[in-house]
Amino acid sequence: EILWHCRYYVGRGVMRHFATGAELARDMGIPLGKLEEVHEAHFQAAERARQAPDGGPWPAYPSGSSWDEPSGRSGSGKRFFCNAIRGSAVASEPFYAAIVTPAIHYCMGGLAINESAQVLREDGAATPGLYAAGEAAAGAHGREALGGSALLDCVVFGRVAAKAACAFAFGEDDEFRPCPLPD
Repeated sequence: EILWHCRYYVGRGVMRHFATGAELARDMGIPLGKLEEVHEAHFQAAERARQAPDGGPWPAYPSGSSWDEPSGRSGSGKRFFCNAIRGSAVASEPFYAAIVTPAIHYCMGGLAINESAQVLREDGAATPGLYAAGEAAAGAHGREALGGSALLDCVVFGRVAAKAACAFAFGEDDEFRPCPLPD
């Protein structure tokens, strides 16, 4: 099934087929040894995960971070490794490759907010008059948001923030009052 997809994307011109990993490394302008090293680390992580009673995750890099968390912070805890091959096999194995370009799908992170969309200070206290919603806010989903779930952050918290900001700005008497300047 995956080969059908790869061939489809090669036909569309957005993916390329390389007869060998050596050909891929040459095209990428990187030493074959580096490609072999990365694949061996991935293969070793896959082997450890496969052999472990709980399925892993296991570190793959000497730094102690797993192969899917090069920043050293806790990553996704990858447990399933498809098509992992030994580094020594890279030179002769065929590869499909595509250039992946960054695109904004969903921005993770942002300002921490409470249930009223008030921006929180580092000590957890709400900042009077400051509200955030959508992708400017840290979001309700943490670091593992699902596709399509931005509607909660944008629409729901957008409405919550708008209502709270209006209530703060106009108060009970509908008289506008400016936001206080920070100390």
